[in-house]
Amino acid sequence: MKTQNISLLRCGLICLMLCVGGCAAVKSVLGIKPHTALTQIRIQALAGANLDNGTALDLVFVYDNQLLPQLPKTGPLWFATKADLMANHPLTLDVARVRIAPTKSSEVTLSTSRRTAVAVYSYANFLAPGGQAMGDLTLFKCVQITLGPSAVAYQSCQ
Repeated sequence: MKTQNISLLRCGLICLMLCVGGCAAVKSVLGIKPHTALTQIRIQALAGANLDNGTALDLVFVYDNQLLPQLPKTGPLWFATKADLMANHPLTLDVARVRIAPTKSSEVTLSTSRRTAVAVYSYANFLAPGGQAMGDLTLFKCVQITLGPSAVAYQSCQ
């Protein structure tokens, strides 16, 4: 009898593990992403950042997975299309605009509503030819964005 109870318990645990694993697989197939872990963004503009110019940096919070493929992959494309994107997606797209001068720093603490975003991206409006690639901040808990003379770097906060 005792062996039978242990076998039933094992079967129950296996079923539970399959259900939990199955939920993750279903979410993956449907393209459902977890909410961002991001709570804080630190921004530092080094001396000579953006060829010694102030930099516009947009932090984009996306609340709908279906919108992700429509977002531009570079800063210049973002700044050229952001008005249309924001007008067409007012409930699923939120933007925090940061303006920062060389040798300055800034800190952004995310509100509870922004923490529900499925993705968080950054776009820098740099003067350098070709612009900058979109920064994916989604998986960071705290991210340090460093603006250099012609490039943007992303790393976990220390």
